[in-house]
Amino acid sequence: MLKRTKLFDLDFINDTNFDATIASMLNFKNEYDPEGNKFPLLFTPNVDDVVKLNEKRYADLAEILKRSYYLLPDGQPIIWASKLLNKKLGRRLPGSEFFPLLWKEIIKHNKRIMVVAPNNEVGELLKKEYPALEYYVPPFFDVNNKEQLNNVIEGAKIVFDKVKPEYVFIGIRFPKQNHIALGLVDHVKNLQLTTQQQMPLFLLMGASYEFYLNLKKRAPKFWQKIGMEWFYRFTQEPGRLFKRYFIDDMKFIPIFFREMRKK
Repeated sequence: MLKRTKLFDLDFINDTNFDATIASMLNFKNEYDPEGNKFPLLFTPNVDDVVKLNEKRYADLAEILKRSYYLLPDGQPIIWASKLLNKKLGRRLPGSEFFPLLWKEIIKHNKRIMVVAPNNEVGELLKKEYPALEYYVPPFFDVNNKEQLNNVIEGAKIVFDKVKPEYVFIGIRFPKQNHIALGLVDHVKNLQLTTQQQMPLFLLMGASYEFYLNLKKRAPKFWQKIGMEWFYRFTQEPGRLFKRYFIDDMKFIPIFFREMRKK
């Protein structure tokens, strides 16, 4: 049974490796209780995600994501905070490390999968490794535009119905990947009214595909070890990441103190 520790209203998996989590996922169809209060999602929150989940504009989405079946702590500051709050998490469990390990097992066990990819290059490279998969590349869309979002979900549903997957990997940015996942969860629930469609596990992977395929460069081990991988990423894309890391993510500090006051 997976050990979980509640922090920032998130039931993080508390472990020092991915073995138990992967074993659980490979048995997901038998382990998941559709009548329970958990959503069939894997979510790997980092500091930026924790900040967003505390913003009013994401309140409805946050209520669902907090009920994800698997929550892996992806940000090193989350681990530091857990120690200061006496809710010590084993270690950071980033999606970029997790994906290659699960991917190997998915291929080994010939699982039916669907991939939502950021572009055709990613989709084709993954399909080259596992020809049985089918992938979908959504067109550019605004999550606040209902017509555009519905069109994307309809496109994803076409591929889903073809594959009838056991696992759906979604690797685009927050909150787009989250809305696609929830649209497909609703689709499965509708199918279950008239068919025996199994509820798959939806894995929100962000840029993990691209790190795995070496399309994006991870920080050297030294930066990862000292918990400064975020700063290395900033040096690679300063224009895009300055506001995120040095303005938006500073909101994590008052969130931390609110959590401290709960004790």
